[in-house]
Amino acid sequence: MEGELFLLVVGFFIKMKLLNPYISLISAMAGAFSHELLYFFAGKWKGRQILLRNRHTRKEYRRAKKLLQKYGVLSIFIIRFLYGMRIVPMMLMGATGFGTGKFIFFNLISLFFWAVIYLSIGYFFGKAAEHFFGQAKEYYFAAVAFLILVLFVVLIYPKLIDKWKKA
Repeated sequence: MEGELFLLVVGFFIKMKLLNPYISLISAMAGAFSHELLYFFAGKWKGRQILLRNRHTRKEYRRAKKLLQKYGVLSIFIIRFLYGMRIVPMMLMGATGFGTGKFIFFNLISLFFWAVIYLSIGYFFGKAAEHFFGQAKEYYFAAVAFLILVLFVVLIYPKLIDKWKKA
């Protein structure tokens, strides 16, 4: 499950008072930060070789490099909101000698805004759902489970079938 979708669901659970908003925010930031820091240091280690190895990452490498050259530090904020494009830019930042301290500082700031925005959207979606469905909280779990199931069937299941066919 992508981070954005997960944060929407977490925001929904915060609205239902099932999760603590501060712990959820810190957990979301820590998870994404550790993931991105891993790719940043992989980029410092052998990023260019890894990224230029296959056609897809080569294409993303060129796209991310243009973003970095054009926007510099601001590219961290831009990349944060580009769906499906975080691994390559994080590796590229490491590979191009982006300063570690600078990366950590600006990445944490962008993570904070990212997490707050998506948790808030999930929270307000929960508020709207409560308005439409009343106080029927016992249906929330079923609705969220159904939403996750539908997303799995629509987004992930076809990709799994393709991989199985190719194997």
